[in-house]
Amino acid sequence: MTSDRTRRQAVSFNPGWDTAIAVATAVLMIGVYYLNSNFGYEQPAVFFIVFLGFGHLLLNTAIPAFVVFRICKEGWSGLGIRREKRLLSLLISVLLGALFFSGLIQSLEEFDGDPVPHFVFNGIALWEPLFVYGWLQLRFEKAFGYILAPILAGLAFAAYHLGSFPIDMVFMLFGFGIFYGIIFGLVRNLLVLIPITWAFGSSIGTIQGGFSFDWFTVGIYACVLLAQLGILYALKASGRSQVA
Repeated sequence: MTSDRTRRQAVSFNPGWDTAIAVATAVLMIGVYYLNSNFGYEQPAVFFIVFLGFGHLLLNTAIPAFVVFRICKEGWSGLGIRREKRLLSLLISVLLGALFFSGLIQSLEEFDGDPVPHFVFNGIALWEPLFVYGWLQLRFEKAFGYILAPILAGLAFAAYHLGSFPIDMVFMLFGFGIFYGIIFGLVRNLLVLIPITWAFGSSIGTIQGGFSFDWFTVGIYACVLLAQLGILYALKASGRSQVA
Protein backbone atom coordinates (compact mmCIF):
# COMPACT_ATOMS: atom_id res chain seq x y z
CA MET A 1 0.00 0.00 0.00
CA THR A 2 1.47 3.36 -1.01
CA SER A 3 1.77 6.16 1.50
CA ASP A 4 -0.06 9.46 1.45
CA ARG A 5 3.19 11.20 0.66
CA THR A 6 3.81 8.92 -2.33
CA ARG A 7 0.36 9.40 -3.82
CA ARG A 8 0.32 13.20 -3.54
CA GLN A 9 1.33 15.25 -6.56
CA ALA A 10 2.11 18.95 -6.73
CA VAL A 11 0.38 19.36 -10.10
CA SER A 12 -1.83 16.88 -11.89
CA PHE A 13 -4.91 16.69 -14.06
CA ASN A 14 -7.00 13.74 -13.08
CA PRO A 15 -10.56 14.96 -12.47
CA GLY A 16 -13.19 12.29 -11.99
CA TRP A 17 -16.83 12.00 -11.21
CA ASP A 18 -16.07 12.70 -7.54
CA THR A 19 -14.53 16.03 -8.65
CA ALA A 20 -17.75 16.83 -10.50
CA ILE A 21 -19.81 16.02 -7.40
CA ALA A 22 -17.55 18.24 -5.28
CA VAL A 23 -17.96 21.13 -7.71
CA ALA A 24 -21.73 20.59 -7.78
CA THR A 25 -21.97 20.72 -3.98
CA ALA A 26 -19.87 23.91 -3.95
CA VAL A 27 -22.13 25.58 -6.54
CA LEU A 28 -25.29 24.51 -4.72
CA MET A 29 -23.85 25.86 -1.48
CA ILE A 30 -23.64 29.32 -3.03
CA GLY A 31 -27.40 29.33 -3.50
CA VAL A 32 -28.11 27.76 -0.11
CA TYR A 33 -25.97 30.30 1.74
CA TYR A 34 -27.47 33.20 -0.21
CA LEU A 35 -31.03 32.10 0.52
CA ASN A 36 -30.31 31.74 4.22
CA SER A 37 -28.51 35.07 4.50
CA ASN A 38 -31.30 36.95 2.74
CA PHE A 39 -34.40 35.06 3.85
CA GLY A 40 -33.44 32.76 6.72
CA TYR A 41 -34.05 35.28 9.47
CA GLU A 42 -37.59 36.06 8.25
CA GLN A 43 -38.46 32.54 7.07
CA PRO A 44 -37.59 29.80 9.60
CA ALA A 45 -38.33 27.15 6.96
CA VAL A 46 -35.46 28.49 4.84
CA PHE A 47 -33.08 28.29 7.80
CA PHE A 48 -34.10 24.86 9.08
CA ILE A 49 -34.96 23.06 5.85
CA VAL A 50 -32.72 24.70 3.24
CA PHE A 51 -29.68 25.81 5.25
CA LEU A 52 -29.48 23.21 8.01
CA GLY A 53 -31.16 20.23 6.35
CA PHE A 54 -30.24 20.50 2.68
CA GLY A 55 -27.07 22.51 3.30
CA HIS A 56 -25.30 21.25 6.40
CA LEU A 57 -26.63 17.73 6.64
CA LEU A 58 -26.85 16.79 2.96
CA LEU A 59 -24.40 18.95 0.97
CA ASN A 60 -21.81 19.44 3.69
CA THR A 61 -21.93 16.03 5.35
CA ALA A 62 -23.95 13.18 3.85
CA ILE A 63 -22.88 13.54 0.22
CA PRO A 64 -19.15 13.90 1.04
CA ALA A 65 -19.31 10.98 3.49
CA PHE A 66 -21.22 8.77 1.06
CA VAL A 67 -18.75 9.44 -1.75
CA VAL A 68 -15.65 9.01 0.41
CA PHE A 69 -16.78 6.08 2.58
CA ARG A 70 -19.21 4.10 0.45
CA ILE A 71 -17.89 4.62 -3.07
CA CYS A 72 -14.24 5.65 -2.95
CA LYS A 73 -13.58 3.48 0.13
CA GLU A 74 -10.99 5.95 1.36
CA GLY A 75 -11.77 5.83 5.06
CA TRP A 76 -11.67 8.70 7.54
CA SER A 77 -8.51 10.16 6.00
CA GLY A 78 -10.51 10.87 2.84
CA LEU A 79 -12.26 13.59 4.83
CA GLY A 80 -9.18 14.81 6.68
CA ILE A 81 -10.07 12.93 9.87
CA ARG A 82 -6.88 11.20 10.90
CA ARG A 83 -4.97 9.77 13.84
CA GLU A 84 -1.67 10.95 12.37
CA LYS A 85 -0.28 14.33 13.42
CA ARG A 86 -2.99 14.98 16.00
CA LEU A 87 -0.65 16.62 18.50
CA LEU A 88 1.07 18.65 15.80
CA SER A 89 -2.31 19.79 14.46
CA LEU A 90 -3.48 20.85 17.91
CA LEU A 91 -0.23 22.69 18.56
CA ILE A 92 -0.50 24.59 15.28
CA SER A 93 -4.12 25.45 16.04
CA VAL A 94 -3.15 26.84 19.45
CA LEU A 95 -0.47 28.98 17.80
CA LEU A 96 -2.97 30.21 15.21
CA GLY A 97 -5.47 30.98 17.96
CA ALA A 98 -2.82 33.05 19.73
CA LEU A 99 -2.08 34.81 16.44
CA PHE A 100 -5.77 35.69 15.99
CA PHE A 101 -6.31 36.68 19.63
CA SER A 102 -5.46 40.37 19.29
CA GLY A 103 -7.67 40.65 16.19
CA LEU A 104 -10.53 39.08 18.10
CA ILE A 105 -10.12 41.53 20.97
CA GLN A 106 -10.18 44.44 18.53
CA SER A 107 -13.32 43.08 16.84
CA LEU A 108 -15.06 42.73 20.20
CA GLU A 109 -14.65 46.45 20.85
CA GLU A 110 -17.47 47.12 18.37
CA PHE A 111 -19.47 43.98 19.15
CA ASP A 112 -22.81 44.44 20.91
CA GLY A 113 -23.61 40.78 21.56
CA ASP A 114 -22.43 38.25 24.11
CA PRO A 115 -18.97 37.12 22.96
CA VAL A 116 -19.07 33.75 24.75
CA PRO A 117 -21.86 32.05 22.76
CA HIS A 118 -20.55 33.71 19.62
CA PHE A 119 -17.13 32.14 20.20
CA VAL A 120 -18.62 28.75 21.10
CA PHE A 121 -20.84 28.80 18.01
CA ASN A 122 -17.86 29.22 15.71
CA GLY A 123 -15.91 26.56 17.58
CA ILE A 124 -18.57 23.88 17.00
CA ALA A 125 -19.24 24.77 13.33
CA LEU A 126 -17.80 21.51 12.02
CA TRP A 127 -19.76 21.76 8.79
CA GLU A 128 -17.57 24.49 7.27
CA PRO A 129 -14.01 23.12 7.62
CA LEU A 130 -15.31 19.62 6.93
CA PHE A 131 -16.98 20.77 3.73
CA VAL A 132 -14.38 23.23 2.43
CA TYR A 133 -11.22 21.37 3.38
CA GLY A 134 -12.05 17.78 4.32
CA TRP A 135 -14.25 17.44 1.25
CA LEU A 136 -13.58 20.07 -1.44
CA GLN A 137 -9.85 20.57 -0.96
CA LEU A 138 -9.05 16.86 -0.79
CA ARG A 139 -11.17 16.21 -3.92
CA PHE A 140 -9.41 19.06 -5.72
CA GLU A 141 -6.03 17.79 -4.58
CA LYS A 142 -6.80 14.35 -5.95
CA ALA A 143 -7.81 15.89 -9.27
CA PHE A 144 -5.38 18.80 -9.70
CA GLY A 145 -2.56 18.42 -7.17
CA TYR A 146 -1.82 20.01 -3.83
CA ILE A 147 -0.70 23.40 -5.21
CA LEU A 148 -4.00 24.30 -6.85
CA ALA A 149 -6.24 22.58 -4.29
CA PRO A 150 -6.11 25.22 -1.51
CA ILE A 151 -6.68 27.99 -4.06
CA LEU A 152 -9.82 26.27 -5.38
CA ALA A 153 -11.00 25.55 -1.83
CA GLY A 154 -10.42 29.20 -0.88
CA LEU A 155 -12.36 30.29 -3.97
CA ALA A 156 -15.30 28.08 -2.98
CA PHE A 157 -15.11 29.38 0.60
CA ALA A 158 -15.31 32.98 -0.62
CA ALA A 159 -17.89 32.30 -3.35
CA TYR A 160 -20.69 31.13 -1.09
CA HIS A 161 -20.31 34.30 0.99
CA LEU A 162 -21.19 36.45 -2.02
CA GLY A 163 -24.33 38.42 -1.28
CA SER A 164 -23.93 37.82 2.45
CA PHE A 165 -20.74 39.78 3.10
CA PRO A 166 -19.46 43.03 1.54
CA ILE A 167 -17.35 42.41 -1.53
CA ASP A 168 -14.15 43.57 0.20
CA MET A 169 -14.73 40.99 2.91
CA VAL A 170 -15.33 38.31 0.27
CA PHE A 171 -11.87 38.99 -1.11
CA MET A 172 -10.48 38.85 2.42
CA LEU A 173 -12.23 35.52 2.96
CA PHE A 174 -10.64 34.26 -0.25
CA GLY A 175 -7.21 35.06 1.18
CA PHE A 176 -8.01 33.46 4.52
CA GLY A 177 -9.51 30.48 2.73
CA ILE A 178 -6.24 29.88 0.90
CA PHE A 179 -4.28 30.38 4.12
CA TYR A 180 -6.39 27.81 5.96
CA GLY A 181 -6.05 25.49 2.98
CA ILE A 182 -2.27 25.69 3.05
CA ILE A 183 -2.20 25.00 6.79
CA PHE A 184 -4.57 22.07 6.37
CA GLY A 185 -2.60 20.77 3.39
CA LEU A 186 0.57 20.58 5.47
CA VAL A 187 -0.88 18.21 8.08
CA ARG A 188 -4.06 16.95 6.36
CA ASN A 189 -5.83 16.76 9.71
CA LEU A 190 -8.97 18.81 10.44
CA LEU A 191 -7.86 19.25 14.04
CA VAL A 192 -5.58 21.98 12.78
CA LEU A 193 -8.72 24.00 11.96
CA ILE A 194 -11.54 22.82 14.20
CA PRO A 195 -12.29 23.71 16.96
CA ILE A 196 -9.58 26.16 18.04
CA THR A 197 -8.51 27.92 14.83
CA TRP A 198 -12.08 28.19 13.60
CA ALA A 199 -13.34 29.53 16.92
CA PHE A 200 -10.91 32.45 16.76
CA GLY A 201 -10.70 33.11 13.03
CA SER A 202 -14.37 32.67 12.21
CA SER A 203 -15.43 34.68 15.25
CA ILE A 204 -13.49 37.63 13.85
CA GLY A 205 -14.96 37.18 10.38
CA THR A 206 -18.55 36.86 11.54
CA ILE A 207 -18.25 39.90 13.83
CA GLN A 208 -16.83 41.96 10.98
CA GLY A 209 -19.65 40.68 8.79
CA GLY A 210 -22.23 41.97 11.26
CA PHE A 211 -23.34 38.62 12.67
CA SER A 212 -24.04 37.79 16.31
CA PHE A 213 -24.85 34.34 17.68
CA ASP A 214 -26.58 33.63 20.98
CA TRP A 215 -27.00 30.55 23.16
CA PHE A 216 -30.17 29.55 21.31
CA THR A 217 -28.20 29.36 18.06
CA VAL A 218 -25.45 27.44 19.86
CA GLY A 219 -28.07 24.92 20.97
CA ILE A 220 -29.32 24.49 17.41
CA TYR A 221 -25.81 23.98 16.08
CA ALA A 222 -24.96 21.55 18.86
CA CYS A 223 -27.83 19.45 17.51
CA VAL A 224 -26.50 19.90 13.97
CA LEU A 225 -23.07 18.78 15.14
CA LEU A 226 -24.52 15.64 16.75
CA ALA A 227 -26.50 14.92 13.58
CA GLN A 228 -23.36 15.36 11.46
CA LEU A 229 -21.37 13.00 13.65
CA GLY A 230 -24.21 10.48 13.47
CA ILE A 231 -24.27 10.67 9.66
CA LEU A 232 -20.49 10.30 9.43
CA TYR A 233 -20.34 7.28 11.71
CA ALA A 234 -23.39 5.63 10.15
CA LEU A 235 -22.03 5.93 6.62
CA LYS A 236 -18.55 4.88 7.72
CA ALA A 237 -19.92 1.78 9.44
CA SER A 238 -22.14 0.82 6.51
CA GLY A 239 -19.31 1.39 4.03
CA ARG A 240 -16.93 -0.98 5.83
CA SER A 241 -14.01 1.08 4.48
CA GLN A 242 -10.56 1.00 6.00
CA VAL A 243 -9.93 3.16 9.04
CA ALA A 244 -7.33 5.86 8.39
